[in-house]
Amino acid sequence: MRLSPCRAWSLFLCTACSAAHAVPDSVPSGGLPRAPQGYVLGAEGVRLFYRVEGKGGDTLVVLHGGPGLNLEGLRSDLAPLARRHTLVYFDQRGSGHSEMPDTLRLTADLMVKDLEAVRRAFRIERMTLLGHSWGGGLAVLYAAEYPRQVARMVLVGSIPPRPGKYLEQYNAAQAARRDSAETARQTISDSIQKVAKDPYPACRESIRIFLRGVAATGEAASRIRGDLCAATPVNLRLQGVMNRKVWESFWDTTAVEGYDWRPLARRVSAPTLLLHGNRDPLPLAGSEEWARVLPHARLQVIANAGHYPHAEQPEQFFPAVEAFLAESK
Repeated sequence: MRLSPCRAWSLFLCTACSAAHAVPDSVPSGGLPRAPQGYVLGAEGVRLFYRVEGKGGDTLVVLHGGPGLNLEGLRSDLAPLARRHTLVYFDQRGSGHSEMPDTLRLTADLMVKDLEAVRRAFRIERMTLLGHSWGGGLAVLYAAEYPRQVARMVLVGSIPPRPGKYLEQYNAAQAARRDSAETARQTISDSIQKVAKDPYPACRESIRIFLRGVAATGEAASRIRGDLCAATPVNLRLQGVMNRKVWESFWDTTAVEGYDWRPLARRVSAPTLLLHGNRDPLPLAGSEEWARVLPHARLQVIANAGHYPHAEQPEQFFPAVEAFLAESK
């Protein structure tokens, strides 16, 4: 059975910190952004909101999940990395506090170009990319297009290189961790989010239920501090549209798989660490396949963790990342 693009995008809407709703008005005028937060211009002039944390000489650019989530969904839980590294976070187009462009400009190709614009704005010669969920796929797409600009990658619970049965299994595993009442509440919250003047409360209720479905346990879900709803009201209301448009931009309805990034992966030259929770509803087999097709990749499984291993099992996650970053300099 081959998933339609509409079915596929719905599975990753919530996959990829407490955030304030206020956003600074200042926009860097050009060159290297020096403020700890502000805007840079992405492809075709789309405004992208960013935050910088840490003061280390080694810079990591963090790519959040979705498509359609936000940088605040990861920032608090990745804070330990800021002790030794500079972390550049940004909200992808149509996400968080970045600009929502015309729907025809919600494509994976333009998001790759946005990432290149971020690299140029911060004058980073070669980036270290840390991508979570959808962000892992975006990292690979960028590294295949701009291999000389990527020094190394850390892919956390990444979407798979091809859908196969992985997306169906992911959806089924999530559903098995919820009861029917929770599923009904989530459906109602998602509907309210699309039309409410203030969609934030409905989003928070939906995300609370979502996290119970993707974390290893309910207790592990409570360790995830990131705010996956930190976005403008417009972006929250159009979150589903944004997600669907990005998936449709690379989903080939005439192909058996829908998409297949394995040939692209073979063009990536950067050393890559794949981290995957052994209780992630997204099947481990997807990361195992990445490890086979990325030329310089290795996989480390995080025990007793789901889709957010950095928050659920930090004592395993951060030593693994720091060791990889130190050895791949």
